[in-house]
Amino acid sequence: MLNEGLNAVKDYRKLLNTGKVREINKWISDDFIGYFGYYEDREYEVYHGEQYRLDNIETFKMYEEKKPSWVYNDLTHSLREENELILSSIVDFYFSEQKVASALAVEVFRKENSGWKLFRQHMEKYGLLQQESK
Repeated sequence: MLNEGLNAVKDYRKLLNTGKVREINKWISDDFIGYFGYYEDREYEVYHGEQYRLDNIETFKMYEEKKPSWVYNDLTHSLREENELILSSIVDFYFSEQKVASALAVEVFRKENSGWKLFRQHMEKYGLLQQESK
């Protein structure tokens, strides 16, 4: 089950970088809960399944011309339960190949009737983004 889950996560991440938001949203569990603490104007935001999918559509529209991409550097992964894979990662976020942010992420993917789904996600700002002077 571990390898099956890891392969599913790899597929999700590859899809994430295509920008095909409607396909990406199919990976979000109806039971999804996400905690995001990387905002400048508030401490954190909590999202649930449908709300998160709607926000994804708006976010990807804003990113359209910026060529967004996410690069995951996995720290750990293990089965939390037979049908749940938990991963911790440093996620670097880019616009047009220029890093704009990094986050520490803990994600849980759960195998549901329709396949593996993103079930839980917690992201916090990670490190300081330093600009090189040229």
